[in-house]
Amino acid sequence: MPRQKGTGAVKQRLLATVLIVSLLGGIAAVSASMPAVSTAGQASPVASPAASPVASPVIGRSVSVTDSVTITLYDGGFDPNFVQATNGHDLTITLINQGTKRHTFRIDRYRINVSLDPGERQTVTIQSPDLGDFTFYSDAPGDEAMTGTLTFYI
Repeated sequence: MPRQKGTGAVKQRLLATVLIVSLLGGIAAVSASMPAVSTAGQASPVASPAASPVASPVIGRSVSVTDSVTITLYDGGFDPNFVQATNGHDLTITLINQGTKRHTFRIDRYRINVSLDPGERQTVTIQSPDLGDFTFYSDAPGDEAMTGTLTFYI
């Protein structure tokens, strides 16, 4: 009897080996049928000085405020880029440049022209604003599409 148990164990090991070899053979057959991908002539990824789109918020956000707002300048635009505020009192705007290059913040109607280096912060105040829509923008090189709207309402 002990001999039969030994034979059973050998049969089990042999069956397991056949199963493993069959699986590996199937995997090899599937890999061989897949098209080869060549990386010859392709450059490896290089870090870019541009800000990561993952790190930047979605530009296009709007906010409604009463007497103060923080506007962050990114390489891709302003956040928020649409600001509604009540008139009849001053509006304080805190500007923070989180981009990788110099940006400006301009509102022609109020003669605001601020230039900010990366990481720099500055505060401006609009005193007794008029009702209406006013465009703010950056006129730094490469910022042609960087605009927003400031709306003062009753």
